[in-house]
Amino acid sequence: MRSSRYARLRGVLPAVLAPVLACAVSLCGLSAWVATGAAGGPARIAVTDGRVFLPYGGVAETAAFFRIANAGDSADVLLSVRSPEADDVMLSRTVEHKGANVESMRMVDSAPVPAGRRITMEPDGLDVMLRPRRPLCLGDTMPFVLRFRHSGEVRVTAAVVRPGS
Repeated sequence: MRSSRYARLRGVLPAVLAPVLACAVSLCGLSAWVATGAAGGPARIAVTDGRVFLPYGGVAETAAFFRIANAGDSADVLLSVRSPEADDVMLSRTVEHKGANVESMRMVDSAPVPAGRRITMEPDGLDVMLRPRRPLCLGDTMPFVLRFRHSGEVRVTAAVVRPGS
């Protein structure tokens, strides 16, 4: 009776030990990967050089621009921009239609910010369209909140400048 019990245990033991051993090996490998820094680090977002173009010609809408740097090891995504001093704040991108020599603006849901890279918003690329709630004067500042998928919210101030500067 006793030998048949041991025989059954010997038959079941490899089936039980194989997953336990696989988990232990995987855990050791992942621990070594993280300990050596090979797993990478999070995104490290910095937003600078905020500018809002002074509206002109009786137009209420204008655009804001920022420089976004990601010094981290992981990519991030700009999801949205808002300002307590503006309405209809949205990300847009200028798109050139090949062959027609025409440009148009297209609203975008997000903008990737690659690891170790910087994106610079410009009038002929990515920008933030907005309608200020009050008349703007040269030199005024406006607060903005840029929301990123991994880095959360980044608060920044943008200075009102002449278009083209």
